[in-house]
Amino acid sequence: MPKIVVTAAVKDVEAWLKFKPEMIAQLSAVASDGSSYVAADGSNHVASTWDVPDMDAFQAAQTAASPEMAAAMERYGMIPPVTVYIKK
Repeated sequence: MPKIVVTAAVKDVEAWLKFKPEMIAQLSAVASDGSSYVAADGSNHVASTWDVPDMDAFQAAQTAASPEMAAAMERYGMIPPVTVYIKK
């Protein structure tokens, strides 16, 4: 099962961490086992890792739900760009 890493800058790291249950619920149809990480240097950079059983379904969900995803990213305080890395 592919694992992805999602990185971004956020407005407020502590506020972003409080949204973890909502992030998990939002991605539960296409990703599981979400873990959150914060930058060791205390900056506003964060990351999360996810197991993605079907990359095509994950990418389709990202595209199909773009207005919802954009609204969620705004609520989480995420600052574009968001980068997704896939484990090879």
